Amino acid sequence: MLIVGLQGSPRLGGNCDILLDAALESAIEAGASVEKVQLGRLDAKACQACDRCWQTGECVVQDGMQRVHRLLREADGIILCSPIWFSGMSSHAKLAIDRCQCLWAESDRLGKPIGGGKKRYGGFIAVGGDEEAIFKNAVSEARAFFTAIDVEVKGELLFPGVPGRGAIRSHPTAIADAKALGTTIVSALVRA
Repeated sequence: MLIVGLQGSPRLGGNCDILLDAALESAIEAGASVEKVQLGRLDAKACQACDRCWQTGECVVQDGMQRVHRLLREADGIILCSPIWFSGMSSHAKLAIDRCQCLWAESDRLGKPIGGGKKRYGGFIAVGGDEEAIFKNAVSEARAFFTAIDVEVKGELLFPGVPGRGAIRSHPTAIADAKALGTTIVSALVRA
């Protein structure tokens, strides 16, 4: 059982890193293997909107996203974590999602479900620094992403008012919530 964690912040050791690590740690404890991808460190170009993936399900742009596409095809579970920037996901997370157009084409256009049709589960974690953080856009993007790659969402964790690197450690439930999400996804996979 493979759980892939997509970390959308370029800030290593920051709030998203901490929360995703907690979720992946609990997935390991529940019996899964994990792969974490630091999207902020990924050598990747933006989608070129060439639509060539509509015929093959493969992206013609050769860069670090080929590894991500492979992992997303193999994954049983996926956890996406992103900071909130201007009411949406980070540019790093959004770029990776946009580059998954080829996976959407593979599933929707070519009729080949990602993951071979097996039940797959995921979760979304978002952290905003402003008390008035708006998560609506990011949640909508995450849901569209998971739908496009044939993943059923088992949980969404949204944490507003968490400014500064590592401030999430002071949140009363965030780490436990992230761990619970990892466990929930693995438990759902075991029952599937």
